[in-house]
Amino acid sequence: MFYFLLSCMLGLMSTAAIAQNYSKRSIMDIMTIPSDSLNAGTLNSPKVGDTVIIRGIVSIPPVVDFPSDTRKIMIAGNRNHAIYLQDEKATSFAGMPIVCDTANTASNFIRLKKGQLIEVPIRITAFPANNKLGTTQGEVISSGIVEFIDDGIALPNPPSVTVSMFNKGKAVSPVYNIVGGAQYVGMKVEFSNLTVISSVKATNQRTTIIVTDESGNELYLRDQSNHYRTDAVQLGSYSAPTEGTKIKKLRGYISSNSIAGQPVPFMISPGMPDDLELDMGSAPPIITSVRSTRVNAFPSKTDIVPIAMGIKTGALPISTVKAYYSFDGKSVDSVNAQKINDTLWAASIPAPISLANGSSLVKWFIRVNDQSGLSLKSPLGDTTGYYYRVIDRVPKIADIRERLLSNGASVYEGYAVTVTGTVTASASDIPNAAVNAPRVYVQDGVTPNSGLFIRTTSPSSIVRAFPRGSKVQISGIVRENFGVTSIDSVNANETKLLGIDGDPIQPIIVNTIDFARKSQGTLPAEQWESMLVTFNDVIVTDSNADGSSNFGEFSIVDGFLYNAPTESLSKMRVETDDGSTSYGSVTSAEKSVLKRGTGIKSITGIMYFSFGNYKLVPRTNPDILLGPVSIEEDMRYNTEVVPHPVQSQSRIYANIQSTIQPTLYILNSRGQQVAALQVMMDSSNRYYGIIPSGLIPGMYAFRFVGDLQTASGLFIAQ
Repeated sequence: MFYFLLSCMLGLMSTAAIAQNYSKRSIMDIMTIPSDSLNAGTLNSPKVGDTVIIRGIVSIPPVVDFPSDTRKIMIAGNRNHAIYLQDEKATSFAGMPIVCDTANTASNFIRLKKGQLIEVPIRITAFPANNKLGTTQGEVISSGIVEFIDDGIALPNPPSVTVSMFNKGKAVSPVYNIVGGAQYVGMKVEFSNLTVISSVKATNQRTTIIVTDESGNELYLRDQSNHYRTDAVQLGSYSAPTEGTKIKKLRGYISSNSIAGQPVPFMISPGMPDDLELDMGSAPPIITSVRSTRVNAFPSKTDIVPIAMGIKTGALPISTVKAYYSFDGKSVDSVNAQKINDTLWAASIPAPISLANGSSLVKWFIRVNDQSGLSLKSPLGDTTGYYYRVIDRVPKIADIRERLLSNGASVYEGYAVTVTGTVTASASDIPNAAVNAPRVYVQDGVTPNSGLFIRTTSPSSIVRAFPRGSKVQISGIVRENFGVTSIDSVNANETKLLGIDGDPIQPIIVNTIDFARKSQGTLPAEQWESMLVTFNDVIVTDSNADGSSNFGEFSIVDGFLYNAPTESLSKMRVETDDGSTSYGSVTSAEKSVLKRGTGIKSITGIMYFSFGNYKLVPRTNPDILLGPVSIEEDMRYNTEVVPHPVQSQSRIYANIQSTIQPTLYILNSRGQQVAALQVMMDSSNRYYGIIPSGLIPGMYAFRFVGDLQTASGLFIAQ
């Protein structure tokens, strides 16, 4: 009570001036969305962008117990405290998430307790931003200070809801019930009688859970609360329920997030430990962890590979645990696992009998059976598995980045590896000054997946001294850094400069349509991650890619798509804050802004992925060659479509020069790539591609892309 009274005094003294500047609004005022907007499929409040004073009751506090335990409960990025507010009176559109920068200690936000009635100035935003499915939230303004109005207010019981009020069908491809679900966004609700349909622990140790009702409607369970995290920051000893677990009650807040770069408007975020009530009478065994305990990423041809499995007994005793494995897709064999203690089992996968072409791909999974006959597989899915490759040679970067998972993540995370390559970006090229974490990149070829990000977390790391173009040896641990495959925990004894002159690395010529709106792991974008690439003949579309916000990024588009109907769907981002160029998205003493319409003859840099987007990071000014974009070089009129409008087996011809086999890209009217075709050459030395059958009638764009010239045009499918 002392802290509450003290906070009241501080708030009353500090917010008088603020209260005069902004209008006061209830949560329902802000969260209510007009019916025409809902029918159009948008969850954005019409008040997004406004600054107001919000009034509401704290339904979940920012930390466990201020001041004795200041660990965060609800996560909202690395630099925010987060709470949920409840409207004083309303029963629909009555909840709202509020975040506050942890650096704003004067706000008293960290002191908040459940049941306090407060007022605080916020800027209304949507998350995810710039998307109609972004749900509304409040961000405490930089000078914002909490005013404490009352304390100890009892919160209403959460309304009972069903999954169909939000989603119908599978979670990965649902039909969102925007009209029905919008009223519960930010509110605490209660579901009953659900079943865990999927529970997948990722390489970052966080678990993605999907629950289903009896009709097969599915919903993501979001681990926004650290009480429901399964990685190192979790509060308590929570173990994620596994597939088949029955849930009596699930309480939590309707929130939004992104999956594979796509916004998901309705998720359930339980907050406190008692928000999840399992039916323990039918509880299956829980597989808490599965991992090979080898040290090196790539076993040798004589290595026996040990695996360890964390398993908790469910309602009935475990009868068997087996590890199943196959070599190069051949017949599946199995070994029985041995029980080490109440929660740990172990098994070993033998070495392959032989290696085809110096390597063998091993796929493995485990099955746990209890005495009722219930069988659980890890990983989930009939065709899924864990992988590693046995190789009888020095590993290449492409071995580490071999695309064995759909999201492009390496299957070797957490294992040791040593590679050699040429530095394509040094610590001075990409100093990443804002967080003092330079990014170094190494390539050992120009074929797909030949680039790797080297994390230089230590200020004294030898990696920070490697010059661009040098030949180096890197030894460390493979990690997925926010979805980008990297090496960190660099071993200083085995990491060394081999020579000043490395192998010549020419940038890969790519196009914005290869990366625009592509989710993580999508080809062809994923194969060029962390590699040196060049875009030729592009045009600036946005000086600042983020509108009212600014994250140091501008947008470019292939020149032939500038001012086209599909421009907005075909552009990609260029990151300027991390590198060492004099270009930026905001004019300053160090940076100049490239205006919309600026032609860029070529722009080179490292391909990066962050916050749901592939981004180019130029290193220094020579990477950006400004100049008019030549239509002649595009040769857009030197093409022919026969017959046209297209029919079955229609061909697109082009006269272009290329030392490599060109690729023919076809895009629909929304700028989405519908085909990437290998082309052939006719007797007149013209390249041609056969238009795929089954195209929806309409207008399409095409582009032949070679290494010396490109050619583009349009065609109509009937």
